[in-house]
Parts: sequence; structure tokens; C-alpha cells
Amino acid sequence: MLLSDGRFVIAYCSNNLCWITRRAPFGKATLLDQDIEIDFQQQTTPDDVVTVIATQPMTTNETWNRIAPGEFALFHFGERLALG
Repeated sequence: MLLSDGRFVIAYCSNNLCWITRRAPFGKATLLDQDIEIDFQQQTTPDDVVTVIATQPMTTNETWNRIAPGEFALFHFGERLALG
């Protein structure tokens, strides 16, 4: 479950949930299910913080964090504040 007010995002995991936070210097990411590489440096500024939350990791060359079933993560403008 994801719940947001536009500034904060709460992600609650019932069975499968993971996240990754990207910040400058942004690199390239290779998608898991297609032969595509994305250069995030072309799409972002040095001040951006980007967090992606998904049920499974979406890229092969990055380290994703898992949220355990029954736990949550709280994010504020892309930065993780709490995990519990």
C-alpha cells in the first residue's frame, strides 16, 4: 500500500515491496525485463532525490532495498525518514 499527501509517502508491505533512492551523481540503470538502459543524469538535476517503490526490483545493476511483510517505510520528498 502506498499513501501520500504529495510531500510524504508511506509504503506498507503486505508481501512484496522494495525501494531504491537515486541522487546525484546519477548513473545509468538497466531494466530487468527489457534490453533498455536509462541514463538518469539526462533527466535530473544535481539537486534531485528520486525514490522508486515497486513490488519487485526493476533494474539489474542497482541495489534495491526490501521492506519486510508487515513493515512500512516513510519517505519525505524522496528521502527515507523511517523504516519499521
